[in-house]
This record gives sequence, structure tokens and C-alpha cells, in this order.
Amino acid sequence: MEPDGQRWQRLSTEPLADPLAALRQDRSRAREHGDANAELCWLATVTVDRQPRVRTLVLRDVDDGLALFINATSAKGRDLAAQPNCQVATWYPSLQRQWRLEVRAEPLSRALLTRHWQRRPRSSQVMDHLYGGEFPQSSPLTDPDDLRRAHGELDDELGANPEPPAAALALGLTVLRAECLQIHPADRLHDRWAFVRTGDGWTRQALVP
Repeated sequence: MEPDGQRWQRLSTEPLADPLAALRQDRSRAREHGDANAELCWLATVTVDRQPRVRTLVLRDVDDGLALFINATSAKGRDLAAQPNCQVATWYPSLQRQWRLEVRAEPLSRALLTRHWQRRPRSSQVMDHLYGGEFPQSSPLTDPDDLRRAHGELDDELGANPEPPAAALALGLTVLRAECLQIHPADRLHDRWAFVRTGDGWTRQALVP
């Protein structure tokens, strides 16, 4: 018998006609279980010289969709400017469930960016401003104390309600294809489904795991 069978239920018994609704439901369930991955995703991009890159980011719920908040000066920002098609993956250990999304990342409105950016942790807001100055993201750092000093100084200068810098981006994710994999530890007969967008709806196909 599988542990926690109610949590790791077979995908074939679930209403998964809309993968985005199902993913939102899974994220909510993961939060309820205190899953450390509940807010996270892994973003895979390709550089201009066709080298793959992957990194961990916070996946945001924006209105009825998903979004990433990044800085245009970052490597991922440059990758997505050159090639907005990318992949996003999530993994929820508490549910033993993985999602893989083929998406197109496109800028959202400045008004939406500002509204959500104001909710970011203060330290993240300060860093967003530093990225556009002498501390571009992923650039070499001679002395970490230099960054700490600059962070403290800018924190004092920005005031209580700073505006997002010009390089701050909110990228809406249009999902073109999705795959869901449900792990079943007991018998290893996992469930795997693919979802392909067709007009306003989705087609669903079971896959060999």
C-alpha cells in the first residue's frame, strides 16, 4: 500500500482537463503541506550560443496566469530577450508530483509590474536597483563587503516606497504545452500526462512514464 494514498492519488482519477488550474491546485496543496518548493520553479533557457542554463526562481501567481519577475540585466533576461521560448519545471516532494511547462515569456504591463514589485521584500527591491548600477547580476565580485555596504547605503537613499528600476521585468508565461508526472513509490507505475493547447482549450494524452 502506498504511503499517504489520499495525497498521491492517481492522475487518471483527477479532473485535469485544464493543466493551469491543476497546477494552481497543486501549488495550494503544497503550501498546505509546508512544502519548501511550493513557491519555486526551475527556469531553463538557451544562450545566444545555444548553451543551456537552468536556475531556481520564485513562480508568481498573477491574475489568472503565471509570471516571473526578473531583471533585464541578468543572464536570464538576456537569454529570454533573444529567445522567449523556454521551459519551466516544478517539483513538489510533499505530493510526489512534477510539472514541466513549455512556455513563451513576454513582458507584462508596467502598471502590473509596479503593483507586484511593491510587494517584494525590501532587500530584493534594493538589489533590483543595484543590478542596474555597479553590481550587475552575476558579475564578478571582488569583495562581498562592497556589496553589503552599497546595499545599506542605497537602502537608506531609496525611501519608503521606491519605484521599480527601468530594468525590472514582469514576464507573463503563456503555456503552450504541459506535462504532469505523478510518482507512485510503491509500485513505480507512475502516471504521466501531456497537455497541448488547442485554441481556447487543451487536449490531453496519457504517456508512458
